Amino acid sequence: MTAEFKTLTMLTVYVGEDVYYKDKPIYKCIFEEARKVGIAGGTAFKCIEGYASERRGMEKRFLINFTEPINLPIVIQLVDKKERVEKLYPFLEKNLRHGMATVHDTQVLMTDYVKERAEAMDKFEQEKK
Repeated sequence: MTAEFKTLTMLTVYVGEDVYYKDKPIYKCIFEEARKVGIAGGTAFKCIEGYASERRGMEKRFLINFTEPINLPIVIQLVDKKERVEKLYPFLEKNLRHGMATVHDTQVLMTDYVKERAEAMDKFEQEKK
């Protein structure tokens, strides 16, 4: 049996845990927005160190724990059809002031679970129309 793959789009967002939108960390707001537009799935990773215009993860919390860093980098990965991922662009263009987003096509192994989720998402989208 030959493995089946499908091309989907992956959006990767790089921010710091101290970057806020209104009164919440922006990575949480990005997840809320992704759910609103129906993105199939995503994951956020708290990283141990990073740098771009600022270094992240090097500060220490002196009163809490001498070895625990603060202001760590957060990487968010969201995967879905290109059309659904594109629905997040306006939110990111307007509100991602301290961070970066990358987009690329990725090959997804079509496991039974992925097929079931894809069918459910397509059915949900059809019912909304």
